[in-house]
Amino acid sequence: MESNGWLVVFLVFLILLSGFFSAAETALMSLNKIKIKQLVEDGVKGAKEIQEITDNPSETLSTILVCNNIVNILASSVSTVIFINLLDRFGTAVATSVSTLVLTIVILIFGEITPKTIAVIKAEKLAFALYKPLKLVLVLLKPIVFIFSKISKFIMLILGIKEQGLHTNITEEELKSIVSFSQEEGVLEVEDKKLIYNVFEFGDLKVKDVMIPRVDMITLSKNSTYDEIVSVFKTERFSRVPVYKDNIDNIIGVINIKDLFFIDKEDDFVIDKYIRDVHSTHEYKKIRDLFNEMKKKRNHMAIVRDEYGGTIGLVTIEDLIEEIVGDIEDEYDEVVDKEIQVVNEKEYLIVGTLKIDTLNDMLGINIESEFETIGGYIIEKIGRLPQNGEIVEVDNVKFKIENIGKNRIKGLRVYFDNDV
Repeated sequence: MESNGWLVVFLVFLILLSGFFSAAETALMSLNKIKIKQLVEDGVKGAKEIQEITDNPSETLSTILVCNNIVNILASSVSTVIFINLLDRFGTAVATSVSTLVLTIVILIFGEITPKTIAVIKAEKLAFALYKPLKLVLVLLKPIVFIFSKISKFIMLILGIKEQGLHTNITEEELKSIVSFSQEEGVLEVEDKKLIYNVFEFGDLKVKDVMIPRVDMITLSKNSTYDEIVSVFKTERFSRVPVYKDNIDNIIGVINIKDLFFIDKEDDFVIDKYIRDVHSTHEYKKIRDLFNEMKKKRNHMAIVRDEYGGTIGLVTIEDLIEEIVGDIEDEYDEVVDKEIQVVNEKEYLIVGTLKIDTLNDMLGINIESEFETIGGYIIEKIGRLPQNGEIVEVDNVKFKIENIGKNRIKGLRVYFDNDV
């Protein structure tokens, strides 16, 4: 019976070891890698060692797996001996069966479920508490793990299975899920979430998705007089306007309103002196690439051309930035306090940037479009920028254009009957 006492102590030690390896595995694999990197940069003691361990997950997991198996096999053997000594009168088969049942339950509770659950909750604390003994184990068992790893790789090679590293690159969808969860938990505001989502979409959009179409471009002829140019700037309130020679397909540059301030004698005005070079691009270029080009060349406007060199639209640096931060309102834009304003049960005032999904949900309609906003949908539907007061009908719903600004639909009136 005295020998059984030592065996029980040894068995408890083995179960604790099993829990140690299970907790270490879960804690290290659950760590916030960005947080650890920051701790390393801050010079926190032990952070560098933890980073080294987690940077080689294959070796770490293999070592923990070997150790856990050795510990559990030893625990099974010791448990069997203990129960045979205790239940020898019932026979070896009964004692072995009872040992297997009891040890399985104990290992599951104290060697797997409990330590792993704690490790998930306290991953960082446990990692700093356990990394020293684990690092020692990694060094001691490195030769054995190396041999096992080579055998495993050889078997995989025979089976034609390519080794995939345990390092996985986080996907865009996973990042979006993190952002969405952070917003739900109150870490991020709704506007922060929208901003981050817009950054993701920014990389996918092409110039054709954001450009101002040819039919809606405001341009100046090279033959325009000073008064005509000033009149256009006063009416449209743009800071830059493209200049063409002969026809709009031959855009030769852009004129900046600031340059007009330095003219002393209007009678001597010659437009050629004030035409600046304009950047050209094509409709299928990623707006991310165009943004970098325009930023590098310090251009605020780009003319979009087709394969034959004809003008099909233009895009400004503000248009590109607005794809991330949303509409940038200046002192000339009308301020709209609410996205949807109820006039009566059959009439609503909405902003052009209102999401189609939001409009569908709030008004109980079903508009489907590749565009996200109602303004973009209306332009897609009629193939051009509508005029103020123009009426567009979609699925028994009528939209009256109330406000056009900066070549975008700013405000609309929605009707649910035929009285417009």
